[in-house]
Amino acid sequence: MGAEGEIQLELVDFRTFFHEFLRVLYYVKSILLGLFITIALFGVVLSLEEGIDLWDGMYFAFITAFTVGYGDFTPTTALSKVLCALILPVLGMILTGIMVAAAMQAITRLYKSQLENKTK
Repeated sequence: MGAEGEIQLELVDFRTFFHEFLRVLYYVKSILLGLFITIALFGVVLSLEEGIDLWDGMYFAFITAFTVGYGDFTPTTALSKVLCALILPVLGMILTGIMVAAAMQAITRLYKSQLENKTK
């Protein structure tokens, strides 16, 4: 204990954090799987709509969903433009938000358990 009853918490190593992060992701695995499958299905739609290879369509969908947008593919049809401008980025932001929330939950759980152990 520090001055005036202050509790000092220790830093958590990456391995411990990653283990807890995976435990938290286990609870939302169906949501994550659904988002990945939806993005992949939109990749199939993009490949058919744009007349490109299936793997290029998947690549295009995931790069668009994660808002990277390298610019090596450009949508040409109206459906592809709607998918790439509205739907895929929103799905990617939801996926990213869930991952960030899971990381924060893992950190909270680790420090909460550490605090409980210190006060015993």
